[in-house]
Amino acid sequence: MMDSKVLEYSDQIKKLGIENTILEHPTSKNIDEVVSSLALTRSDSAATLIMKADDEFVAIIRCDDCKLDNKKVKKNLGIENLRIATAEEFTKLTGLQPGAAIYFNPSIKKTLIDKKVLEKEYIVGGSGSFSYSIKHKTKDLIKIPGSQIVNVAEKALIMTETKYSGKKRVLSGIRATGRLHLGNYLGAVKGMLELQNNPEYETLYMVADVHTITTPFTIEELRKNRREVIIDYLAAGLDPEKSVIFQQSEVAQHIELAFYFSSVATIARMQHLPTFKEKVKLHPGHSTMALLNYPILMASDILIYKASLVPVGIDQEPHLEVAREIARKMNQFYGTDFPEPKRFATKGEYIPSLKGEGKMGKSVEGSYINLTDSLDEIQKKIRSVPTATKAGGEMTPGVKTLFTFANLYLSSEVEKYKKEFNNGTLQFVTVKDEISEAIYKELQPFQERRKKIEADQSYLNKVIKEGAEKARAIASQTVKEVREKMGLL
Repeated sequence: MMDSKVLEYSDQIKKLGIENTILEHPTSKNIDEVVSSLALTRSDSAATLIMKADDEFVAIIRCDDCKLDNKKVKKNLGIENLRIATAEEFTKLTGLQPGAAIYFNPSIKKTLIDKKVLEKEYIVGGSGSFSYSIKHKTKDLIKIPGSQIVNVAEKALIMTETKYSGKKRVLSGIRATGRLHLGNYLGAVKGMLELQNNPEYETLYMVADVHTITTPFTIEELRKNRREVIIDYLAAGLDPEKSVIFQQSEVAQHIELAFYFSSVATIARMQHLPTFKEKVKLHPGHSTMALLNYPILMASDILIYKASLVPVGIDQEPHLEVAREIARKMNQFYGTDFPEPKRFATKGEYIPSLKGEGKMGKSVEGSYINLTDSLDEIQKKIRSVPTATKAGGEMTPGVKTLFTFANLYLSSEVEKYKKEFNNGTLQFVTVKDEISEAIYKELQPFQERRKKIEADQSYLNKVIKEGAEKARAIASQTVKEVREKMGLL
């Protein structure tokens, strides 16, 4: 059943002379999802921004493929201060949820219509509902009382492209908690390599050393580990000529943008994230504001580069949803053009712990294999995977873990192993040793490259320095744009 408020609004603007059609679509706050479901593009739709101009509120209508030029708005209105209405102000003025703006609000006396809106014969706009939109002739908008045609917006770039290369931009990072382990390599770095070598993508890979201080850490270990991860990146095949490789702390704009983002994120939202609750249980004496703000900093890491794809595991999806929420709010409140980043799934993204439960990670001793481990060390760790004394019956978590590694490293032998397991003849120690040898064989080239890179500290310093410069060049531009939109410039 159609929302009665949508019908009321449709009738209201018809009385103004704006004939319209109500279009139904899947419920969504994401403009790209809405226009796609209607077989349209951003250029076919328009948004209404409610803004505080000095002491009065004004409505500004612009196409969704355009971004507002605050300086032009100020000049047109002859004002000094301009900002987006807060969520509370928006709801008080319109009676609607933020993001559901409509063209005509009787409580707002002045409406600026960017001239690019009139370039189309028809346009689709808000109805006050996230399930319906209104379609009508653009020329009818001038019938809104107090409306004025102005030139206050410019065409924006397509959200999934960068202004530097036209490629889809990707960002990923690994915390500086030590040398990379097999889970990092199979679950993240292999995906990074896949993207780096694909000409459709522009890739940025960071060492998330600032994220490292959100949980207990040792200063000397952090200093060492942040360089160790860079060495591992390079040894694994990440190329500073193809990707921007940098340390997060070397780009201070990440921290600055995270603070701006914190103005649109609530404490309650952060506290209810399952990842926050898990970390509090793991570190009960270290429940800090840095830990609470972890997802906001992650949103800054991604959005500061206008990255649209993030190759991370499914466990990071709650954090990506926060990044999407922040992007939507910043775009709605301040007229920014942040994309809503999506998770890029890569093969072998979830690598189980050697303990037989959970994911391989540094937080659980004995659960991981270092990329620098010797054959003896790998063999000892794989042999520790908990398996039954005899094969057959239902697979235990440890046996499932063993078969996961067999699928990754000895895929041609898996069916044979399964048959032997089912008939009770599988020798677990034999399988474990064969898996250990296969893992070590794949890691040998990495270990050889790593020794050479580790010995060339001048090269390493050059990579870190140049990577930071490249990252700062992009990040500083984004922060400048945000400061302008928020009225801080």
